[in-house]
Amino acid sequence: MTRPKIRESKSELSRRLKLHRGLLDGLLAKPGAPAPDPRKRYLIREVVAFVAANREGNNLDNLRGARLREVQLRCIKLERELSTAAGDVFSVAEINSVFGHLAMTLKTKLFAGLETDLPPKLDGQPAVAMRPILREFGDSLCDVMAEAAVRFNKAGAKV
Repeated sequence: MTRPKIRESKSELSRRLKLHRGLLDGLLAKPGAPAPDPRKRYLIREVVAFVAANREGNNLDNLRGARLREVQLRCIKLERELSTAAGDVFSVAEINSVFGHLAMTLKTKLFAGLETDLPPKLDGQPAVAMRPILREFGDSLCDVMAEAAVRFNKAGAKV
């Protein structure tokens, strides 16, 4: 996975935000706007945050206010894309996949233990003797969950 760019020129920011270059120039000329580095490149997240937070004149009754709101929504979308590309957040589909895999693994182990492994071990045992056997089985289920959590952290939701 390629690491997303952190800094962009005004032209690239204009293209990514789908803004006319003149509108972007106007927004970046406002007080409090992020400053470029010596190579005239801007931190993408700073520009996105500034434009999304800059609600001055956001009156949806006029075209300019609607256009500004559209720009703010594009900035929010770009921020989400950057966070996803950087691995800071995961999509709902990725999370569902991970937890679905974990649930199926646990279910398989649980039923294998209850139907196959435990009955011969517990047959004829008093309750006191069953406790350590059942505890060991419960611990093995917890180990499966712990291993999945480690894989999740290492692989970034790709279990």
